[in-house]
Amino acid sequence: MEEESNHRTARILRWNLYLTQLLVLLVAVTLLRLQGRLTAGLWLPAGWKMWAVGVASGLAVVAFDRILQRVVSEERLDDGGLNRLLFQNLSCVEILWVTAWVALAEEMLFRGALQHWLGIIGSSLLFTLIHFRYLKQWILLLSVFGISCLLGGLTEWTGSLIPAVVAHFTVDVILGLSIRVARDS
Repeated sequence: MEEESNHRTARILRWNLYLTQLLVLLVAVTLLRLQGRLTAGLWLPAGWKMWAVGVASGLAVVAFDRILQRVVSEERLDDGGLNRLLFQNLSCVEILWVTAWVALAEEMLFRGALQHWLGIIGSSLLFTLIHFRYLKQWILLLSVFGISCLLGGLTEWTGSLIPAVVAHFTVDVILGLSIRVARDS
């Protein structure tokens, strides 16, 4: 009975994620259009170097997260189990889809549209606040804020959304796949 309830809760959580990310993407597209910035220029310069910067940054964040997990107690890094509930029953293909969707939508909104108006700190504060499940865990809160500032810095430095999207995707896909693999172990 409990397993059925967990599957139902996970399914509801997944649909909530899809719907909220659709809303995030719609807001991003609307704001970028209002700014006159909904152009291919958001994605330029493109090329393998932009992707490499994104992957390297994402891997650095994952490495930092692994160090944090070894140094800080598990209860201080507890997100309430939402990530585990979301990812543990997804197939690898679903994890790739979900994490790509989230990275694209959130980076278009926070780095593409809001950072243009609010700067790195302002958009990072908002990014941190939407991850409200971390608000009771100051270490997670600071980590999300720091990661957001890193993603904002990548966007400023390169002039492209590609590194931020790729870094965000890299972090989330590794997290999701590690949760999935842990379930199978």
